[in-house]
Amino acid sequence: MRTFAGFALAGLALAVPGTVTAEVLTVEGVYAARQSGAVEVREIAVERFGGDVGEELAIALADRLEAVRLDREPYFTILAGQARRDGYSTGETAARDYGAATMRGTASGEILNIRDGTKKRTRCVRRDERKKCVEEKVEVYRCRKLAVRFDPSVRLIARAGGTLYAADDTLTRTQRYCDDDKSEPSANAMMQEMVDEFAVRVRYDLAPEYRRENVRIMESRKGLEREGSASFKDAVRLTKTDQAGACGQFEALLAANPDHGSLLFNAGLCAEREDRLEDAIPLYERTLASSNGRDYARAGLDRVTSRLRAERQLDRRYPPDSPVEAAN
Repeated sequence: MRTFAGFALAGLALAVPGTVTAEVLTVEGVYAARQSGAVEVREIAVERFGGDVGEELAIALADRLEAVRLDREPYFTILAGQARRDGYSTGETAARDYGAATMRGTASGEILNIRDGTKKRTRCVRRDERKKCVEEKVEVYRCRKLAVRFDPSVRLIARAGGTLYAADDTLTRTQRYCDDDKSEPSANAMMQEMVDEFAVRVRYDLAPEYRRENVRIMESRKGLEREGSASFKDAVRLTKTDQAGACGQFEALLAANPDHGSLLFNAGLCAEREDRLEDAIPLYERTLASSNGRDYARAGLDRVTSRLRAERQLDRRYPPDSPVEAAN
């Protein structure tokens, strides 16, 4: 199994909380890029984007992609479009072209600020000696609605030609405000939020991610004999201090209770924790067939299958004789 020292996420990794209150097991690994068409791309020339929001989107994409790290090394080399074209001569070898691509795109925005009725507010204008309101006044404030629309379109083109990746979207944000509000919403801030949201989507489409997270075990002991129930309870407590020991107990209990839903899931989670991904799959599948734990098991299968896809993606990107693979 391929292992890496770390996969930086530019601040987007799921960190394990400092204090764990629930009974959990910690799982970590590299999860697949959501699309596989560009997994071999190592160098991206980001060209000047068209449209009135194109420059902001190009910068956001370059920043997000440049921040991805694998074993503390950049996952992508990001270049300006002109630098990409000037940096290579026609006489260079095809090896220099391997994994090179160009990102092109456009992004337009639309801002509407329209009337949106009124808002009434009742306030007390006079109180008696007991501080009880004896006279009220209804004030009416005019309101407006700020609507911001963002239409991005991105293409990643292989150096030899052909589209490796395409993404199009329409994002909108709306906010109502009235004359009595202390401040008006910012159309620029709303637009930038959507630009960042789309850039994050592209980042996860194109590159794997590392996650380390706490996953809750299943704690139902229903169906276990008295001795097995007590042992199960001990294993649950042990997750707080010795996860490997807890897993040993869960797996021993499963041998004696092969169809128990909680034990099936917990043993699958233990296999996932220990990077025995192929072993985890049938355990999660058997959990799905049990009377409970289906949501837990589906989430587990999603994690494991994504990690297996990530291994295949990284095998394509880093063949066995590549420097990155040789270092692991």
